[in-house]
Amino acid sequence: MNILISNLKFYILLLSVLFLSSCEKTVEKPDYGKYGNGILISNEGTFNAGNGSISYYDPELDTVFNEIFQKENNRSLGDIVQSVNRIGDFAFIQVNNSNKIEVVDAKSFQELGVIQNLPLVRYAIGNENTAYASAWGNWGMDGKIYFIDTKTLSVTDSVATGQGPEAMLLSNDKLFVANSGGWSFDNTISVIDPENKSLLETIEVGANPTSFVLDKANLLWVLCSGSVIYDENWAPAGHHPSKLVQIDPVSLNIIKEVELFENEHPSNLKINPEKNLLYIGAGMGFSGIYTLAIDEQTFNATKIIEKSFYGFDVNPDNGNIFGYEALNYTDRGTLYRYNSIGSELGNYQLGIAPNGSSLKRY
Repeated sequence: MNILISNLKFYILLLSVLFLSSCEKTVEKPDYGKYGNGILISNEGTFNAGNGSISYYDPELDTVFNEIFQKENNRSLGDIVQSVNRIGDFAFIQVNNSNKIEVVDAKSFQELGVIQNLPLVRYAIGNENTAYASAWGNWGMDGKIYFIDTKTLSVTDSVATGQGPEAMLLSNDKLFVANSGGWSFDNTISVIDPENKSLLETIEVGANPTSFVLDKANLLWVLCSGSVIYDENWAPAGHHPSKLVQIDPVSLNIIKEVELFENEHPSNLKINPEKNLLYIGAGMGFSGIYTLAIDEQTFNATKIIEKSFYGFDVNPDNGNIFGYEALNYTDRGTLYRYNSIGSELGNYQLGIAPNGSSLKRY
């Protein structure tokens, strides 16, 4: 009897091992295609030269591949590639001075369509059904958010915003839009109901808001870059200071404000994977990347990287920092990759005037 029980236990154990082994064999690596598993980087190109491009950083090979749109489609992208964003199965490429969005397959980068007549388009976010694109409008004076049907790649509606709408963020069934002022001045956040395609509220913040993040408590942070004040002869006469503003995205109330610089104007705000540490930096004439813990009440100007960047991002998977150096806007720029405390991990040649990326994987 004991021998029978022992044999039975042995066969049960053997079947369990075979079953688990069989299960392990059925686990397959996701199909990311050629360009779905890494980081897409937008390179503006030289103004009016039509040489904007997209670079692809492959994290497994630790290598950058440049001009991937041109290589896959045998044509140029256009004038001033402002941004690139993965949305569902697509990558949306906002070509600012060409007033269009090029839409490609996120895995292969093969062209799928072009959305035209979006004056000075800036950024896009969204989901598998609807994309939202910010655009400054003609002469930067007619800011709008455009609603795009991702099935037909057509514009279905628009909502007017403040001047120079830039970054957008979806939270609590609301679309938040940073009105940067464009070539002028604005100090507002437009809050849009994406379901009813209507403006819910306008929140006054600091001067020239540009970037958003959500922290671990799902509270909204906005970077107000501030700006230079010019007199009637276009001579510098002072500054609107830069600041951070924390907002409750449910009540839309301002929780706190943190003053940054009196006469410096960072343009990018990012957050670490744990969503408790803010990174501030990048922009024309701004030097360094700074940090601020979300529970701090005052800014102590803690700089972790000295270098000047045109744009930067923080990888939500591992906290690595990607800094984009634009140089002179006619020569190729450089990607500098750092760990979360600012130690350099590598540098790589990019296209002309790199300014940002789409870090979200396919």
